[in-house]
Amino acid sequence: MATVHSTKIGSGGSVAPGAVSQFKWNNPPWGTVLGYFACPTPPNPSGPHGTSRGEVAVTRVRCHWTRDNYNSDSKYVLIDVTNTGDQPTSYDLYQSWIG
Repeated sequence: MATVHSTKIGSGGSVAPGAVSQFKWNNPPWGTVLGYFACPTPPNPSGPHGTSRGEVAVTRVRCHWTRDNYNSDSKYVLIDVTNTGDQPTSYDLYQSWIG
């Protein structure tokens, strides 16, 4: 039976509402079907009854491969994380795969 694996690959700093944060992942397991997802990490609320919330979405994933005759090849993934909420928030980014 196949197992779903997941690992945190990084975090992003505070992203304003509607803004996009671009994350560069230099170590993707090339040739493996991957999924990427982001989880918001809103700041601590202030005040006695304060609230804080976050909402993010992975909105674009691009794979890049540069072949170079003089240096080693360069492979990386660019992942766009958009703040779809109404408050600034940070995020944690994960990749998942079936193995």
